[in-house]
Amino acid sequence: MTILNMTLSSDIKTPLYRQIADNIAAAIEQGEISTGSKLPTHRALADQLQVTVGTVTRAYAEAERRHLVEARIGAGTYVCDSRQSNSWVYQIEEVAPNECNFGYNIPPRFDRSDMLSQAMANISANPAELNEMMLYQPPEGIEKHRQIASQWLNQQGIAVSPELMYFTSGAQHAAELLLSTFCRAGDTVLVEHVCYPGFLTLAKQHGITVKGVEMDESGVCPRALASACQLYQPRLIYLTPTQQNPTSITMPLSRREAVISVCKQHDLLIAEDDINGLLPLSSPPPLINLAPEQVIHIGGLSKCLAPGLRLGYIQAPKQWQPHLSAALYNHSLMISPLLSAIACELITQGQADQVLDTIRNEIEQRQNIVQSYLGEFAITTQKHSFHVWLKLPDYWRLTDFITAAEQHNVIVKSAEHFTPPGGTIMPAVRLAISSPTSQQTLIFGLEILADLLRQPPMTSPFPL
Repeated sequence: MTILNMTLSSDIKTPLYRQIADNIAAAIEQGEISTGSKLPTHRALADQLQVTVGTVTRAYAEAERRHLVEARIGAGTYVCDSRQSNSWVYQIEEVAPNECNFGYNIPPRFDRSDMLSQAMANISANPAELNEMMLYQPPEGIEKHRQIASQWLNQQGIAVSPELMYFTSGAQHAAELLLSTFCRAGDTVLVEHVCYPGFLTLAKQHGITVKGVEMDESGVCPRALASACQLYQPRLIYLTPTQQNPTSITMPLSRREAVISVCKQHDLLIAEDDINGLLPLSSPPPLINLAPEQVIHIGGLSKCLAPGLRLGYIQAPKQWQPHLSAALYNHSLMISPLLSAIACELITQGQADQVLDTIRNEIEQRQNIVQSYLGEFAITTQKHSFHVWLKLPDYWRLTDFITAAEQHNVIVKSAEHFTPPGGTIMPAVRLAISSPTSQQTLIFGLEILADLLRQPPMTSPFPL
């Protein structure tokens, strides 16, 4: 354990906890304490400096907010590796002819050109409306478009309303608005113990501390959530109840009700990311249906229609609407009316439903292929899920497995990408089975992975 040498002064205006955090920062910068070093316990440092344990707790929290240290549950506080950005960026990658890339949760590829051409032709047939869309609009979007979109979502079982739903530039933008509106630097946000990495990156950029909450086969554990609320005093919890990313877990109704009950007891807002909510033919009601006064609901059309439209939405309880409207205005003034018009045209002409059916059919076929190759292993998935969560056999180390797969032109996503700072990295990988360009490429990748999984590294037919 590292010994921290520091002197505090009560004669200066800087609070003691900040002096401690400043001393930690200086010691790291000067090389006095190295990456991965374990800091003293709260009690030990408090005794050394003759301050309260609460002061040290607050100091470590401030150092964690600055991304100097990370608290590992049950293990202590450690110095972060400054060379690792822990950021997640979606990148269009060149895929080699003999490569299977399971990296990104993108919809299966098929020809959308005819339906898009028809939608744009229908829009341009009304010059008055087209010219109106070229003007500035309210931040929340054109009312007619919100009515069309919300009505379609209502038909899918999602209780959003045109008065409270705002358009965004995709669900990622909605998550950015969520943090801008409801959080401030230094706040703590709870997430599932493995979580969508794009949200972790957003939280880091906002200076927000993220803490993972234990999950089981039904999602976030209510007892662990209650403990985290008492321990961290979080601002909100970010959840993906349907086809969670990366585990594919869908919370049953009873678990959703239990989680909502805990959040109400602790006056905790719930941010529900329902980006995958339209994919299953049937699922429990979204959290916004069960507790609209408690839930900020996020969704989008990237998975079920087309990522390139960049149309998402966010709905918050009514009292937060002015704040949300101001945040949206400050971010982008408004969302492109032309994009929302195209989406609404696809909805009203029935093409959105057709695309959704096409995607479901393709994913169902791919899931059947996955079961035939990986069914014998520890996988978690759903019938219409874009991804599979694969827990590795004990004889495979995570880094070794990823390296072995890469050497044979198969790309997978490590559990490390989905783990909040300070969390325990599971020996697992996510396979985005929607990502390969064809079912033949999918089969190629699955055959490689199955052969790797069946034998320990030393006897694998693909030596490291």
